[in-house]
Amino acid sequence: MTIDPEEGHNRMGHHGNKQIQPFFANSIAKSGTHLLRPLLEGIPSLNHHTFIYPGLLHQLEEHRRILSSMPANHFANGHLHYSPQYAELFKKLNMKQIFLYRDPRDIVVSYAYFFMKFKGHPYERYFTENNMNIRDRCLAMTTGFNTEYTHRSNINMFYQNFLGWMSETNIILVPYESLVHSKESQRNELRKILRFLEIEKKPMKIEAIVDRMQANVDPGKSPTFRKGQAGNWQLIFDEEMKKQFKAIAGDLLIKLGYEKNNDW
Repeated sequence: MTIDPEEGHNRMGHHGNKQIQPFFANSIAKSGTHLLRPLLEGIPSLNHHTFIYPGLLHQLEEHRRILSSMPANHFANGHLHYSPQYAELFKKLNMKQIFLYRDPRDIVVSYAYFFMKFKGHPYERYFTENNMNIRDRCLAMTTGFNTEYTHRSNINMFYQNFLGWMSETNIILVPYESLVHSKESQRNELRKILRFLEIEKKPMKIEAIVDRMQANVDPGKSPTFRKGQAGNWQLIFDEEMKKQFKAIAGDLLIKLGYEKNNDW
């Protein structure tokens, strides 16, 4: 068998760099969006293109235009709700997707802190008018609430908006916990992402790319990166809160693999 020396050269491009196909980094809000983006931007020659959300059907054509015109070596990110129409869009574009998710109990805690930073936000107003401490706010984010000026779904309904992505093809599922558990667990997840995106075929060795990705993260620059830990819910949830959460989203925790049953 003879090998054409030009074939490898053409496939890699003139600079010896294989172009990175455009892809989408999706995440459930409060699941580490501001950690994943700088990690990805640490990949040499990869650039962030735009942020899109929430994937309502009237936005489909606009998002189709944005995603279909995204050049090589670029990625978009956002919080895109699942729908068959959006799933079909990604299939037609043959676009890979990273899906970042997190323990819904920690999402509740993160939101309970997050909205207090935004004076005048309807949720901040609701929390403040009702003199809510962190425990009360976590309960409110778990059960949902309705006032004359705002509405919030319970945590299960909120999460269901995204769940469909987890059973689609051409998607890599990334648990937030594996990105923050340890440096080595993060490296392991980044290696999986690079292989999924087929970036390891570039001349730079995969370990060197992972080094660059990790070095690109500066928590001080993120407007919403608070603690970046997993399991903070355990510091706040008491038995009543656990009971409420199990009633609303116990099955969700089991489906996501965070618990084996409701005995937690």
